[in-house]
Parts: sequence; C-alpha cells; structure tokens
Amino acid sequence: MIDVFNIPSSTQNTITFYATGNFQTWNKPRNAKFIEIFCLGGGAGGSINIIGTGTRSGGNGGGSGGIVRGIIPAFLLPDTLYILVGKGGAGSTTNNTAGGTGGISYIGLQPTTSEQTLICKSSTSNPSNSTVGASISVVSLSAFGNLGLFTAIAGVGATLGTSGAGASQAALGTSLVTGGAAGGGKTTLTFAAGGNINSASAILTTQLNGGVTDAQNGADGYGTLQPFCGTGGAGGAGKQGDSGLGGNGGNGFYGCGGGGAGGTTSATGLRGGNGGDGLVIITVIS
Repeated sequence: MIDVFNIPSSTQNTITFYATGNFQTWNKPRNAKFIEIFCLGGGAGGSINIIGTGTRSGGNGGGSGGIVRGIIPAFLLPDTLYILVGKGGAGSTTNNTAGGTGGISYIGLQPTTSEQTLICKSSTSNPSNSTVGASISVVSLSAFGNLGLFTAIAGVGATLGTSGAGASQAALGTSLVTGGAAGGGKTTLTFAAGGNINSASAILTTQLNGGVTDAQNGADGYGTLQPFCGTGGAGGAGKQGDSGLGGNGGNGFYGCGGGGAGGTTSATGLRGGNGGDGLVIITVIS
C-alpha cells in the first residue's frame, strides 16, 4: 500500500519501565514515526505522629507523584534514551517521623538527572507528607522538552492526621493518582477510624476503608494499568487507651501515597503505608 499522506499506521510497541533504582535504556526501533511518553513519579510514604499516652493524632498520608505525558517525532530523537523511574517513599516506622519522599521519574538523552539533557521529568519537587503533592513539572526548563508536545499534571496532596477520625481522599478527583489518607487519632477512652479512599468512579468502584475497629490497619491502594489509574492507601485506626499499637497505614498503588498510621502509645512494629513506585511507559507509533 502506498502511504500517500505519511499517516502513521496502527502498529504500536509499548514498553513499561518499573523502578529499579538505576538508569534503564530505551532503544528507538526502525521505522518509528512518533513516540508517546507517560512519565509518573513515586508517591510518598505515610507518617507516624507523636506517640504517647492520652490524646494523640494519627499520622499524615503521603502525597502522590506528578505526571508528564507527551508525544515526540521519532526522527528528532537519538537512538537511545535513558530512563530513571522514581521509587515510592517508605512509610515511617519511628516516633514523630515523616514518611519517605517519593522519587521523581526522568527521561533524558544521557544517564543523568541534569536538566540540560532531560526530555522531561515527572515533577519539579518530590511529594511528601503535605497537603500539596509533587509540584507540576516545568517542561520548559528542559531544553530538549521542546522536541515534543507535553502536558504536566501536579501530584495530589495527602490528608493530615488529627486526634479525631482520619480525613478521607477522593479517587479520580484532579488526577489519575491520589495521596494517602490520614490515620485516626485516639484518646485514653476512645479510638478514631482511619481515613478512607472514596470513589464514585465507574472504573475504581471499590471504596477503601481506613481502620474501623480499634487499631485496625488501613486497606492498601489498588488500580488498573488499562486505563491507568489508582489510589493511595487508607489510614490506620487509632489505639484506644494508654498502651498498644495503632493500625498501620495502607500501601499506595503506582505513583500514589501511603496511608498514615493510627494514633498510638508505641511505634515499635507500627508503620505508615509505603508510597507506590513510579512508572514510565513509552509507546512507539510506526
């Protein structure tokens, strides 16, 4: 068949890169016309707030990673690209300690995170235990970002723990990923439930419950790869009284934040939920 208008065919080749802690390589195949990029950073881990007797707050959830997606004419690219996928932050395991920050994902012309050789990165800052997620990537800061057309999406912030019930998160609100929900607080006489991940979506139909009984763990996040979307972890419930552990925070899906730990008198054996690792997906159109 004669390709009169040089319109790309439906032939596609998709490769997904997972977080390994090291740079990985993508090699441009012959006859590639365009490449599409989906670049997602890792989510932050959930925290443990100050432990002790009496009234205590649940831990904060972790914020989600940012997203950059775009399309680039293949003839403008070298034969090899270098990808570093951001890892999710570890949930806290010690008193009054934030969870680990989520890692930024990078795609560049060299195995370095230097802005001068990047095509894009998932965000400008790392997500943490904040109500603000990873800051939106400024693609124009990378000279080679001008090779294609990109859309950048900021990460979603976490909810913060109090002495009451953990605040919930809404799935598929402003992004394809979410932060983690806060843990529930506690007093000498009562415990509070952990925050939920609420969803009214036709795709993510299951509500993830935070801990609803004394010291119950929060549920882990979940999601799908087609269409891509996911949730953070739910918050652990607080531990009633002046002894014992609160509930653990749930782990986040790819790019999502971990849930906060429940209010507690001891941190030994307690943890916030882990943030989900990032992803980079490259599809070749030939």
